[in-house]
Formats: sequence, structure tokens, C-alpha cells
Amino acid sequence: MSYEELDPRKMLILKAIIDDYITSKEPVGSRTIAKKYQMGLSSATIRNEMADLEEMGYLSQPHTSAGRIPSEKGYRLYVDKLMTPGVTDLKPTEDELSEICGYMENKIHEMNNIVKAASEIVSRITHYTAIGMASSEKKHTVKALQIIPVDLKKVLVIVVLDNDVIKNQMVKTPDSLSAEELSKLSVICSNMLTGMQADSISLEMINEIVILSGINRDKILPIIDGVLDCIKQCDSAEIYTEGATNLLEHPEFNDVSKAKSLLELINNEEEMAKLLQGCDGAGAKGIVVKIGTENEMLEVSDCSVVTATYSLNGVNLGTIGVIGPTRMDYNKVISALEYVRRRMLPE
Repeated sequence: MSYEELDPRKMLILKAIIDDYITSKEPVGSRTIAKKYQMGLSSATIRNEMADLEEMGYLSQPHTSAGRIPSEKGYRLYVDKLMTPGVTDLKPTEDELSEICGYMENKIHEMNNIVKAASEIVSRITHYTAIGMASSEKKHTVKALQIIPVDLKKVLVIVVLDNDVIKNQMVKTPDSLSAEELSKLSVICSNMLTGMQADSISLEMINEIVILSGINRDKILPIIDGVLDCIKQCDSAEIYTEGATNLLEHPEFNDVSKAKSLLELINNEEEMAKLLQGCDGAGAKGIVVKIGTENEMLEVSDCSVVTATYSLNGVNLGTIGVIGPTRMDYNKVISALEYVRRRMLPE
């Protein structure tokens, strides 16, 4: 995006408006900027510049107020160009530091997952919702499996993985299978798939299972899919949600139905994994900021999502995302993500 159309004075005024709006939560007027920021400009001059910024799409004016608020375009310029230089070197306030430091030392030893600990601390620093996604570096193999009849067209697939985690899934079959058929299929699948990873189970292996069982292919495929799903569940990334109710502290989520919809989304691990995976990319120091409709999910089109990927000794540990209103304190969020990287996750 090109910002060449803005001269330094407009940039300065836009930054002041966004800084003030993030703090005050109220539309910002020209008199406020003139009094608080001492730019040496009259209220009338600032008002004219604000009108230009609105026309350019960087500000908008709520119907009920004479003041203005930033647009998504305004926030994007702010994040890309206007935030305080060296923002990622900023630290939490002294009060927050004194509270967090002891907490951090204890918590990191209590939790065996460093991404969960980091997510909790980021949420505490920022007072927004933090979502952590721990990478699954290991592909798990099948240790044992069993297929158990439940009723005429339903079977239970049970898979024991090499880490002794047990996964199960109820599978519907298009036609009924006899107890003898299921017992035979269970033995064949166990013999063929034990020691295998999900992505190593080939079409040739599935065809061989069909041939050995002597059962119609259409009856078997849903069961094989159930086995694969059980293995993949353990291979998928772990999701941690911290400070979900922090969103309710912000006036943007005063609408009950809107808040409920967002909270339901945040508590959906599969959707949160998709959200964080959709926010990858090359940002400054691995930080990616998506504002409003830049997020692909409609449910977070009124939010901003800031993500950072963490690694330890060259190993990718996962991603932490912070979700909040577009009126987010971007300085603080990016600082918190960098602060946690330095304090807890040294390269």
C-alpha cells in the first residue's frame, strides 16, 4: 500500500488521533488534538486536515459524534509507518513487570508446554485474548487398533498411538457388517497398520485390506477414514486459549450476540488453528498484524489479530496470536510478544 499521498503534518495528526482513540475509546475531535498534543496548529487547521484524512479513507465519523475514529486503512498506516520507532523494544510498565517476573519464573516450571505458558503471560500483559498453537513436530504411529460393532450401521474405531494416547471415533457405515466381518477386518487393519503413520498409509495398502477382508470397498472406506482421523487428531497442533473473557472489557463487544459469537469461535480449537495458520507470513521479526477484514474469517472481521511464531534452539515451538478490537494497543501487543520471546524463548 502506498502512503505517499500523506504529508508529514497529516501523518502527525493521524498518529495523534489513533493514539488518543486507543486510550480514550471515544471519537476524537480537533480541539482535543490541539490541546493535548501541542502541535502548534489551530483547532480549525486540524479540523481541515481531519476532513482531508476522512476523505482519503483514513478516518471515519460516527453518526452520533462530531469526533472521528480511525478506519482499517488508518490503522494499517499506523501499524506500518506511524508507531513509535523501536516499538518492539518497549517493555511492559513497571507495575506489570513486578507482577509478571515472579509469576513467570514459577509458571514456566509448572507447565510442561512453553507455548501455553507464553500465551498466558501475553494475555496478562496485554489484557486481550491470547491463542497459543503448539507445533506437533512428531508424527505418531499406530501401536494397536480395534474395530468394535455398536449397532447395525455403526462401529467404534479405537486407535492406540505410540505415545499411549487413545483416540476413538464413531463411524457410520452405508450397510451393516456382521460381527464376524468386523472381527476379521479389525485383525487385518491391526496387522497392516500397526507401526504406520497416517501419511504413510497408501491407497495400495487400503486396496490390500479390501482384498484380504473380502468385504465391499464402500463398506470399508468409512472405517479406514475413521482410523486415519484418529491418528491425525494426535498429530494436529495443540491449541491453548487464555483470557477469552478479556474481550468483554472492551466496548466494541458490548453487543451480547456479537460477543457470544466471538467467544464461541475462540473456544473452537479447530477454527482457532485455521485462524493462526492463516496468519502466517513474513512480518517484522516474525510478527504479522491483520486488521479487520484482512482476516479471512468473517467472525473476526471486526477484530485485529497479531501473531508471532516462536522457536527454541532452532525448533519451531508454535504460534501465539492476540485477538482484540481493531482499536487495539498495537504498541503494547507487539511489545508483549517480543518481550516474551526474549525472556522465555531465547534463540
